[in-house]
Amino acid sequence: MIEFDIKSKVQPIGTRKGQTVYFAQPKTQQYFTNKMLIERIVRETSLSEGDVKNALISLSNVVCEAMTLGMSVDLAELGSFRLVVPSKMMDTPEEVTVADALKTPKIVFTPKQKMRDAANSVELSIDRSTVRLPRVAALPPSRATTRRKIRWAKAEIGCSRPASAQGGCTGRPRNALNKWGGVKSIWMPGYKRRLAASGGTNE
Repeated sequence: MIEFDIKSKVQPIGTRKGQTVYFAQPKTQQYFTNKMLIERIVRETSLSEGDVKNALISLSNVVCEAMTLGMSVDLAELGSFRLVVPSKMMDTPEEVTVADALKTPKIVFTPKQKMRDAANSVELSIDRSTVRLPRVAALPPSRATTRRKIRWAKAEIGCSRPASAQGGCTGRPRNALNKWGGVKSIWMPGYKRRLAASGGTNE
């Protein structure tokens, strides 16, 4: 079984540039070591440990010799190895040379159907317990919300100065948005005039 974690990163390029994207990444890579391979073959065959080691060394030597000769190697149910030499595009036939046109040879492994079926049947699992969602910044209040807060402040908070001769409020509203917006004191244009017209009371 291969177990994956969910990772995130900010996409630097492309249509999702600047967007946080999520992807699966294997937790750990498991290895079937050479020692484990030898022990398994010894248990399933009549060969000794020394015989298995010698067979693996001989197999490596034969494959390397075939690669040196530019040959493909068929390993029965495992698959086959072959050499691929990419070529550059040149302007003239004279420029197509080994040194200039041919790239570094690459080894390509093509698995047989049995190995493909084994790979397709592997169990996959994603661990969602380690997912960390990005923090979303709080949006500023809308104008309608601000107007409602101001109306509530007018209804519940009085003035900070004595009334004038006309009976209106002459000071600024005290701590008008403390309960709602965290602002100690604000100035609201027309507050005194509207409060006096509505017969507002003073402390």
